[in-house]
Amino acid sequence: MPHNSTSSPDRPERDGQGPLEERVIISLNHVNLSYPDQVALKDVNFQVANGEFLCLTGPSGAGKSSILRLISMDAFPTRGQVRVRGMLASSMNRRRIPQLRREIGFVFQDFRLLEDRSVYDNVAFAQLVIGVPGRQIAENVTRVLNKVGLWEKRHRKPCQLSGGEQQRVAVARAMVNSPKILLADEPTGNLDPVTAQEIIDLLFRFNDMGTCVIFSTHDHGIVKTFGRRVIVLENGAIVSDKLRDDQVDRTARLDDGMYRAESAGPRPQQVEVPSHA
Repeated sequence: MPHNSTSSPDRPERDGQGPLEERVIISLNHVNLSYPDQVALKDVNFQVANGEFLCLTGPSGAGKSSILRLISMDAFPTRGQVRVRGMLASSMNRRRIPQLRREIGFVFQDFRLLEDRSVYDNVAFAQLVIGVPGRQIAENVTRVLNKVGLWEKRHRKPCQLSGGEQQRVAVARAMVNSPKILLADEPTGNLDPVTAQEIIDLLFRFNDMGTCVIFSTHDHGIVKTFGRRVIVLENGAIVSDKLRDDQVDRTARLDDGMYRAESAGPRPQQVEVPSHA
């Protein structure tokens, strides 16, 4: 059964903006989302703690991308409440959405790089659009390209890189602003197991630095091997929200078939996240 929880703000809010440093960084309470031609989400309830690594999984069309759109406030619930970084969607001043998105990094399956710009310029662009001074841009881009292992290829264009390298550029671009939340929408969907492993390792590395990561995937191997907390969606509804008792074995590799069997290790238990910090 899905883990259901509700929360009610215990502090007054101004213009949809509440306290930013809370244990619960994301909260969806009884959320429904409908498009003109379909119902995307049905009574979705879950919370995400600051610094958590969460896997969203389910078949295509289950609602994974819709949840990510709600978190980034690219979409708004038809019914229910979405709260991100203390900001409540229902009372959100639309002018504040860019401010929220500066706190969120995005990684997509199709990379979405600027093909006419170098690796360096692709990453720097995320800083230019928010007005970071030039010297600080240089420092930040240098730092993050070194973290993803692409400093030596900073002058290359995306077409000169492998798929895995392009996705590492996308991760660097997502992380250059040091966001509190990283949304990764099927980031390994176009990659082979070895390359997918590199991307997962990077996401874990940034999670270890305190970034909350929400990783959307339909790859059962990734979920079984690396899923610490896993929310399973079907037809727009949460059918399972479980936390594994044992620690994730990061020495396991996707390319050698070391997927965890369903029966391996202690049985996962229901997630217990406080309704409000």
